[in-house]
Amino acid sequence: MGKAKEPKSGVLPQRETYERMNFLYQSAQFYAQLSQNSNPETSLLPLARFYSKEMRSIARKSVSRLSPHLKRGICKVCSTPLLPGISCTKRASRGARRPRVTTTCTYCGTHKSLPSNPDYVLFVDRPEHKTIH
Repeated sequence: MGKAKEPKSGVLPQRETYERMNFLYQSAQFYAQLSQNSNPETSLLPLARFYSKEMRSIARKSVSRLSPHLKRGICKVCSTPLLPGISCTKRASRGARRPRVTTTCTYCGTHKSLPSNPDYVLFVDRPEHKTIH
């Protein structure tokens, strides 16, 4: 029997899957921005929505996690890329406990409310969090 080889450090498992999801996310953002300038009959927003939905389904099928930054940029209900002024509105409000930022999708009307703490750092942005690149 041979000695088991150790996995190479820095190798991303399912690299093709992550590259595909990255392409779909960038395409969705691009087409959502282009839909602002086009007339409503030839809007590219349905195509952007389709790409976002495909990205989510690929992540679900490959059992890989999406970054919280990506999750916050896509509507949970209709999969529209949330771009302020184009496909969503953002409002800062003073809640009962703490300030909140409310994002409203202009396509389906879904509200997403997140706490607004300027000192908070997401776990993926912390220096002790190790990611494989």
